[in-house]
Amino acid sequence: MEGLIFYWFSWMAWIAATFFMERESNNRFKFSAWLLVVIILSPYTISIYGVELSLAGVLLLGTLYTFTGRLKKRQKVYFLFCTFIMMLSYVSFHLFELFDPVWVIFPRKWMLAFLLFYMAVILHKKRHLRFVIMMLGAIQGEVLYALILRQYSFPYVIGSLAFLDIMSLSAAISAVWGAIQWSASYFETNFKQFEREKQKLS
Repeated sequence: MEGLIFYWFSWMAWIAATFFMERESNNRFKFSAWLLVVIILSPYTISIYGVELSLAGVLLLGTLYTFTGRLKKRQKVYFLFCTFIMMLSYVSFHLFELFDPVWVIFPRKWMLAFLLFYMAVILHKKRHLRFVIMMLGAIQGEVLYALILRQYSFPYVIGSLAFLDIMSLSAAISAVWGAIQWSASYFETNFKQFEREKQKLS
């Protein structure tokens, strides 16, 4: 069932933001409200010039472009360059899947989610920007892929529930990877401190 992964992870994120984030944080209410609106809009679509778009996809695209516009000039140029590469990777995966589906030996959602995550890790060092790069590159890839399919009169919904499932998996993989890195750094720091104290005692 398409959208099940998205709804599951989205509600988990909403509960975490609503009940576990610091109440004094300004981003807590904004993120909770934004995520709730995305969940509400996800089943609905609109048609623009014969191309069908999800309302959740439109909201994501607007939010991501607003975020990008607030970056510094140098940072913005590199950020857009990264999203362009991500967009080409996303479209290339779909075109390979369309014309030669034999090589898709694992579930496509997982393969695409890992591809986006791997590309984001390679392209950007900052953890909080990696998911934004994945989202913006993927949604732009959705638009480009829909325009390509339109030439062959194939119907395609930009920002569909299947797309949101992939983005949810990418977010989950990013969160797990971030937790692993934090744990490794935490244990390394404490181990060094333990070794120093041990040397002092000896």
